[in-house]
Amino acid sequence: MRIVVYGDQRRLGAIQDHRILDLGKAADSDPACRGVFASLLTLIESGERGLDMVGELLERFEGSDRPDLHVELENAHLHAPFPGRRLAFAGSNNPDHVAAALVNHGQDVTAAEIRERTRRGPAGGFWVVSPPVGPGSEVTVPRGSDGYFDYEGEVAIVLARGGKRIAAEDWRDHVWGTTLVIDWSVRGRTLAESKRPFYAHKIFDGSTSLGPWISVGEVDPLDCSVETRVNGDLRQKFNSGDMIHTYGELLEQMSEDLTLLPGDLLGGGTGAGTAVDSTRPAADGTLPLDRFLKPGDRVEVSAARLGTLMARVVGDQLS
Repeated sequence: MRIVVYGDQRRLGAIQDHRILDLGKAADSDPACRGVFASLLTLIESGERGLDMVGELLERFEGSDRPDLHVELENAHLHAPFPGRRLAFAGSNNPDHVAAALVNHGQDVTAAEIRERTRRGPAGGFWVVSPPVGPGSEVTVPRGSDGYFDYEGEVAIVLARGGKRIAAEDWRDHVWGTTLVIDWSVRGRTLAESKRPFYAHKIFDGSTSLGPWISVGEVDPLDCSVETRVNGDLRQKFNSGDMIHTYGELLEQMSEDLTLLPGDLLGGGTGAGTAVDSTRPAADGTLPLDRFLKPGDRVEVSAARLGTLMARVVGDQLS
């Protein structure tokens, strides 16, 4: 099933054919459902009981012509399907992405070497501070980017169960669903500047796009083929299974001393094809701006059963 948050009142829905079934309205006559569909987080926290209710409602109202229950998907205003908890990303977790960036900047290294080197140590990562924006949103180029604004398409998992010291082999027991994210990044004029602390290029308003929906029980998070296009030009094509540290290893490391919560999200890392890893430096060592994002650009990240997450890049409107 595919779960969305939509409309002015940010209602909870499930996609049925090309329509959205309003779960709250569909459940109004059933006292057992009250509270389950109050928000995305309450649905997640209800566990299998809540998902069973969604399945029953989809079956009960399939083909229904009640105008109050359905909205055409193409006409709906979708919001980020964000449960309101926390969002974390794995950093430098795809060997092709990391190796391409280093090779383009004069280092003699292969993806296999990056994989082996990185696997010997803990995974890198960071937490996102600002709430994610939804599909179709405008993303403002941060003022400090100097034209070096980049995209990273990724697959993220949504946790059904939290916990502390989660065993890597048990990670699937903790997954509620899967979705797409765009991790927006400010780079530097040179590779050295690109390696600034994450807070210097990852923390700003709208730094993450999320959606268009959460797919529950339909995809394997470790086998999602992802494509990223900028103005229709294919930039990234990779599989989520190419990551160096798996979702299980990431959850195990993150939860060693931190209790994870239902509704937390975790992005697994991006593949090769970002602007920074596909741009060769000029003779003076600076990165040409051709492949970096500019106001007016349209970015689309897509994967089978996860849909297409689109965003428009705009300039800073504040003086």
